[in-house]
Amino acid sequence: MIMQSGLQNLQRQQAGMLQAQTDIATGVRLRTADVDPVAFSQVSQIADQVGRVEQFLRNNEMAEGKIRSQETRLATSTNILQRVREISLEAGSILQDDTSRQVLSNELSQLRDALAQQINAKNERGEYVFSGTQANQQPFDLASGDDQLINQANPAVNAVKVDVGETQQVTINRVASDIFTLDAGDSESPYHDRSHPAHVPSEDGPRSALQVIDDLKRALNEPPPKVDFYSGSQKDVDALLGKAISARGEMGNDLNVLDRLKNDQQAWKLANEQLMSGLRDTNMPEAISRLNENLYSLQATQKSMVKIQGLSLFNSI
Repeated sequence: MIMQSGLQNLQRQQAGMLQAQTDIATGVRLRTADVDPVAFSQVSQIADQVGRVEQFLRNNEMAEGKIRSQETRLATSTNILQRVREISLEAGSILQDDTSRQVLSNELSQLRDALAQQINAKNERGEYVFSGTQANQQPFDLASGDDQLINQANPAVNAVKVDVGETQQVTINRVASDIFTLDAGDSESPYHDRSHPAHVPSEDGPRSALQVIDDLKRALNEPPPKVDFYSGSQKDVDALLGKAISARGEMGNDLNVLDRLKNDQQAWKLANEQLMSGLRDTNMPEAISRLNENLYSLQATQKSMVKIQGLSLFNSI
């Protein structure tokens, strides 16, 4: 009976030593639920939440890059449209002659090409930044000769949003037609009027910024139109500028949301990782103390069993 009890103590102490050694070697105390079911459940829940926040942080980083790429393109586009507006003001001056009007027309051609490049810009992954859900389709087909934006007639093209928080989303891929087009009712240009001699049938619907520039260029290349044409052209460009500026403002708001969320989420993640560490990781001083206690107890048990075994042998003589 005494020997059996000693063997049980010996096995328990050896198991305790092995447990302490493993805790020290791995740095993890809470490897299975049976060690501490309550703490194990808490760690599992926190780990799931940390994983979700880490995904939000990855989305945040990706979203920031995409939004900044679009914002840069919009800033350049705004400057281009501002210059187009200045030309519409200059073109209406009675001081313009055929030579100066041709110079302005040539500049408009350059501005139109520059704006088309901004609308068709790609990101580092080769995706069109203003094509929304159709990231592999360029918004404006330069080879077609059609001034309409491809995605302005496609209802399946939508802006792309991404989750960056439990209840927060930001837009990472806007649609060119939402920024660089005017609705039919918004246009002030006489070229959009069916009764105008230069009316083009395809212009009955929304008009792109490129069409607005083409209208102004056409006016400069024809006999001087009425003064109200340039007034309408200026209003068209102002409306486009307003859309671009509004979109940049939305992007700025989204970047502010990302910055705030990133700081909050990083702080939350750090705090909960520390909480998980306290529940899961090995307390080294405690584990070393436990190892030593089991070692001393094991040695004492072994000595006791040797003595008991010696007495048993003595009594059997």
